[in-house]
Amino acid sequence: MKQWWIGLLLIASNAFSQSLITKVIELNYLPANKIIQLIQPLLQTGEKISGSGQTLIVKVAPETLTQIRAILHQVDVKPVTFNVSIYQGDPDWLSPQNSNSVSYSTRPRTEQVRSQSVKVMSGESAFISTGEEVPIITSIGTDFFTSGISYQQRNIQNGLLVSPVLRGSQVRLKLKRIREQANAAGGQQFDNQELNTTIMTPLNKWVSLGSAEGGQQSDPSSTSYSAGRTYSQNSTLYIKVSIINAMPSGGTK
Repeated sequence: MKQWWIGLLLIASNAFSQSLITKVIELNYLPANKIIQLIQPLLQTGEKISGSGQTLIVKVAPETLTQIRAILHQVDVKPVTFNVSIYQGDPDWLSPQNSNSVSYSTRPRTEQVRSQSVKVMSGESAFISTGEEVPIITSIGTDFFTSGISYQQRNIQNGLLVSPVLRGSQVRLKLKRIREQANAAGGQQFDNQELNTTIMTPLNKWVSLGSAEGGQQSDPSSTSYSAGRTYSQNSTLYIKVSIINAMPSGGTK
């Protein structure tokens, strides 16, 4: 009886292996290792997946192959590229008369420094600098031949590390706010502060990240979860996310 069951299992296993299909799939955008991580949990006993670069090799049942193709249709698409802009301005900069827009006409250099932007793909990270130069002491004259104090300009490393991901008509924006400031103990030492923030913000719309005065978000359609103190001691930081390119709805690979 036991031998009969073993024989039946061998026949069933052989029939299943014969029904497996081997396919070589060329990927358009995502690397094979990321696709393998997504598909591996779907595989049944005896099914295999491998690959490297932009080539995927599968040996699976027809039903599994259908599932794989459906997943690839959703995830192996042209990545969204964002333009993330920041602006340092007054707390009332987003007043009704501004209509949530800012003019990019010719401006003095001090105004240009207050506005920065960076291009970044969905899920990736990019740094936007909001640094400034401050004088620090390099030498102090103490004898007959030298007198006075010498300074040099030091670029303070302030800015945002941004990582946007599209969520429907909004963007989930992870921010790491990096601020370098003079050490509380004095002298010429500088401390780094890293504050984390997550925002759900609408596209193409300026949103306030808060100010030294403790102001709240000026846009009720945005949601912010913050840790730590506000970013700037003398201005309000605003941010806007726009899409540069995206896969058209219903587009094919």
